[in-house]
Amino acid sequence: MHTLLTSAVVLADSVDLDSNTVTPGVLGFLMVAAIGAALYFLMRSMSGKLGTLRSAEEAERAEADTDADGERTEEARAGVAASDAEAPEDDPSDGSAPKA
Repeated sequence: MHTLLTSAVVLADSVDLDSNTVTPGVLGFLMVAAIGAALYFLMRSMSGKLGTLRSAEEAERAEADTDADGERTEEARAGVAASDAEAPEDDPSDGSAPKA
């Protein structure tokens, strides 16, 4: 392992490069452009899938709300009415501050 590192250091010292002539060139530009294009299409695909997921979740919530409203029994209604009657007036359930 040390011989490999020593050889690399010796070879690096023997090669003289002009920092003005060493550039990424066309190949470097094409690689960055390809990565950018791939990232664009990946993000576009991910946004579409998340949008579909959100719309499916909203549809499930709407369906659950209509099922809950449609199948509410008299006992459930009485329980809601009883819990509303037990709530103190100076502790509003909407989170607003009590009126003084």
